[in-house]
Amino acid sequence: MTQMSDTLPSIGAEGDLSSSLRARFGNALPVLAVVLLVAVLSLLAMRPAVAATPIPGSPLDAYDRQIPYDMGAHEIARLSAIISYTLMVATVVLGIVLRMRYFQRNVNRGTVYGAHMTIALSALIFGAVHGLTFTYQPVWDIDTARLLIPFTGGRQRVPVGLGILGLELAVAVGCSVWLQQRLGYRRWLRFHQLSYVAFGLIWLHIFTVHPEPRHLDLVAIGIAAGFLSCLLAFLIRALPSRSRLNQHSFPGERGAR
Repeated sequence: MTQMSDTLPSIGAEGDLSSSLRARFGNALPVLAVVLLVAVLSLLAMRPAVAATPIPGSPLDAYDRQIPYDMGAHEIARLSAIISYTLMVATVVLGIVLRMRYFQRNVNRGTVYGAHMTIALSALIFGAVHGLTFTYQPVWDIDTARLLIPFTGGRQRVPVGLGILGLELAVAVGCSVWLQQRLGYRRWLRFHQLSYVAFGLIWLHIFTVHPEPRHLDLVAIGIAAGFLSCLLAFLIRALPSRSRLNQHSFPGERGAR
C-alpha cells in the first residue's frame, strides 16, 4: 500500500504534464499545419525550369510577346519586395518576442511593441508598393481590380493570388488592433495569430512566382534564413520550456522550499 501511495503523486504529475503539453501544442498545431502545408507545396513547386520557355512576366517574356517593359518599375518591384520581406521577418520575430516571458522581464515591452508596430506598418507599405508597380507592366495584365481580388490576374494567377491574399490578410490583422478592446484580448489574439498564415502565404508567393528563390544564391539564402528564423522563434515560443516542465513534474517542490 505504501508503494502504491508513493506512485500516485507521480501519476498525477504526469497527468498535469500531459495536459500542459496538450494545451501548449493545441495552440501551436494550426500554425504548424500551415507551415507543413507551405513546405509541401513548396517542394511540389520545385520543378526544373525549361530553358526554352521564358519566365511569365519577365523581360524576356515581354520581348517575345512584343510588349513594352519598364525596367525602372522592375527594379522598384524587386527592391520593395526584398525590403518588405525583411521587415515582415522582423515583425514576426518581434511579435513572438513580445509573448515570451524571458524577454518581458529583460526588455522594455513598450519599446518592443512600438518597434513591432512601426516595422509591421513599413512592411505593409513596401508590400503595397511592390504590388502597385505591376500595374505599370503591361505584360502582367494586372489592373486595380485584379490587384485587389486574389487569383484574377492574367499571368501566374496562383502565385500572384497567394501574394495578394497574404498581403490583404496581413492588412486585416494589422487593422484589427483598433478593434482589440471591442473584441476582447483573447478573441483579438486568436485573430492576430492569422499573421502566421499571412506570412506563410507571402513566403509561398515568393517561392513560386520566380525560380530565383529555388536556386542557391544570395537571395535564396536570405529568403530561407528569414523563414527559418521565424520558424525557430515560433517553436521556442510554442514548445514548453524546461522550467515549466519541471514545474509540472514536481508541483510540490517550490512549496517545500
